[in-house]
Amino acid sequence: MPRWTCAPLAFLVLLFGALPLRAQQTEAPKIGVFDPETVWKLTEVGKKYNQDLNDARDKLQADIDKKQAEIDGMRDKLRQQQASLSEDKAAQMQRDIQNKTIELNRMTDDATREMKSQLSDVQNRFQQMLMDTLEVYGKEKNFTLIFNKGVVDYGSPQVDITQDLIQRFNEMHKAPTAPAAKPQPKKTPEKPKEAPKETPKVPGSP
Repeated sequence: MPRWTCAPLAFLVLLFGALPLRAQQTEAPKIGVFDPETVWKLTEVGKKYNQDLNDARDKLQADIDKKQAEIDGMRDKLRQQQASLSEDKAAQMQRDIQNKTIELNRMTDDATREMKSQLSDVQNRFQQMLMDTLEVYGKEKNFTLIFNKGVVDYGSPQVDITQDLIQRFNEMHKAPTAPAAKPQPKKTPEKPKEAPKETPKVPGSP
């Protein structure tokens, strides 16, 4: 599970309008604190996004492991047959191993970039949902301020709204039934190739 970071949430967050002067004098501000990590782990959307990320990581890792096993097999074969191989054959096998290793390194780099892209996309979507939920929940419950737990040195359990926020989040946002597919670029249909025209034969030519 990725370490959840909400940069724009580092310091809240919500201020629901200025209170009338008389209300400010007679009513204490209502303050809440929430844990974004717990919201990520326990909301239905967060669970689904987290599972999607794990599934994508496992698939990419399986492809990498398969390529690594292929390289290990080639190395074992070279080690076992090296004494009976010609210099040219041994050199060719070494080059094949090097090429496969380059493919593995490229595959690993691509997988790392893909996971970073997916993580960034998921976090941005989840963060927007969380901000929407905070605004609705804060106004419904008449909160003056809601703070991210990460910027609060001390907070009484009485001001912790994490569980209530999770419930409101689940009411507002339903978990997707399938991972969001990235739109694929449209392919321009290829024009059918014309058959080559036959050169007319001159009568009497072979």
